Amino acid sequence: MRNLYSSDLAKVHYDAIIIGSGMGGLTTAAFLSKAGKKVLVLEKHYVAGGFTHTFKRKKYEWDVGVHYVGQVNLKDGLLKKAFDYVTDGKLKWSEMGEVYDQANIGGDIYNFKKGRKEQVEQMIAYFPHEEKGIREYYKHVSKVASLSLMFFAERTMPDWLSKSVGYFLRRGFYQYSQKTTYEVLSSYISDEKLIAVLCAQCGNYGLPPKKSSFAIHAMVVDHFLDGGNYPAGGASSIARRLVDVIEANGGKLAIKASVKSIVIEKNKAKGVEMENGDILTASKIVSNAGIHNTYNKLIKTPKSVGTEEINDLNASTSHVCLYLGLNASDAELKLPKHNIWLYKSYKLDQDFDDHSSDKNGIPSLAYISFPSAKDERWAATHPNMSTIQVICPCPYEWVKEWENGKWQKRGEKYEAYKEETKQRLLEKVYSVLPQIKGRIEICELSTPLSTKHFSNYNHGEIYGLEHSTKRFALPQLRATTPFKNLFLTGQDIVCVGVGSALFSGIITSVVILNRNLLVRINKYAKKNADS
Repeated sequence: MRNLYSSDLAKVHYDAIIIGSGMGGLTTAAFLSKAGKKVLVLEKHYVAGGFTHTFKRKKYEWDVGVHYVGQVNLKDGLLKKAFDYVTDGKLKWSEMGEVYDQANIGGDIYNFKKGRKEQVEQMIAYFPHEEKGIREYYKHVSKVASLSLMFFAERTMPDWLSKSVGYFLRRGFYQYSQKTTYEVLSSYISDEKLIAVLCAQCGNYGLPPKKSSFAIHAMVVDHFLDGGNYPAGGASSIARRLVDVIEANGGKLAIKASVKSIVIEKNKAKGVEMENGDILTASKIVSNAGIHNTYNKLIKTPKSVGTEEINDLNASTSHVCLYLGLNASDAELKLPKHNIWLYKSYKLDQDFDDHSSDKNGIPSLAYISFPSAKDERWAATHPNMSTIQVICPCPYEWVKEWENGKWQKRGEKYEAYKEETKQRLLEKVYSVLPQIKGRIEICELSTPLSTKHFSNYNHGEIYGLEHSTKRFALPQLRATTPFKNLFLTGQDIVCVGVGSALFSGIITSVVILNRNLLVRINKYAKKNADS
């Protein structure tokens, strides 16, 4: 198997060892290797990419975490330039069209249109009596997005500088991050239905309006205002292109490489110990394993002051996902490119709570995605086939009794639970897509235990730490750690999403290299635009 871990890797001293090949880890590895550093990425799973990887059943293929990405269609946008830099311009994107999200709330349909002006006008058309509040809302969304740049840039500062001036760079952002989404919206919008519509994409960050920080809501909304995009060739194209760049610049990736612990001596990271006992050494250690895993599993020395606050943060939501393979094309079945956010009612918070307390009920909310329709290359390589994914929140407690079982061998009771859940989700899908009845060839359900097995997150969470007001108040969520030469990357030090994970890689690389990488990114973009 290509890139399979070998003990021979322990014979070399590296400039940097990166634990985990999620988007943050691979991005960090790409920047460091392009800067001439000797890099090794260690991945526990048998495939690289974290939530960017895909899996297959027969001739069908699905993504597991990349459902759409914003701003990569903007030629002069920073995210597009950054992706081009870390993939040497080899990663291409398929645009989702004029509508990228559709909210179906109790049977009422609302489209989220591409373009700030277009979306504002569309929402005013739906709720003309709330025009003033709608315009105020989108103004604040833009303001938070602008303030977030300074907020996260502060995380590249040395600790001593952050302690002296960091507060002043964060305080503008704090005005919004320390209020819930509902608090902010209800201050200038009185129509509860409109508030629900504007929050319909809250599944993208895992918390309903009265529990989420307005900062994450605004950043996610702003991220998609110029439309949604999908990696051409599928989500795994992202990891493949990044790995190509890492290896082309002398870096290495090892799969089935399970790290037991980070070796720390006198408060200084020296290397990693593998599950088989190998000790690998490096000048810098970067963990992309999640902040809870890093501090509570990988570090064996006494915890430093401050980690208690991090441990007080809850994990984000866990979920079940239904993967459907259909024996007809997207065109024949008239499947859309846009996502469908399907809600029972306009009472989003109550529906979230009701669903979480009713293990055997019909889900009151679901997210439906059409990866094959989004991918411009799918039809040529998979004729007369299409795929659908249906995601629904699932508290980890619902599957906890089977957590000690082996993957795909957890027993009849677990399989019965999955089958019952599968049928409930199918009923939900048929309510909006009746044309797919009789066309399903593959129907498979994953639970939080699958996510835990592959991502190593304790509760099968998909978004790392929950995006509450409490999360954004902690300055410890940054690239540096209390241990010298140990760094963090990944969504926990920024926020949810592929783009955010990429920026976490930039932040961590800036801290390690002590260089302004934005200059390099812009220089690369200008050079390739002129050539």
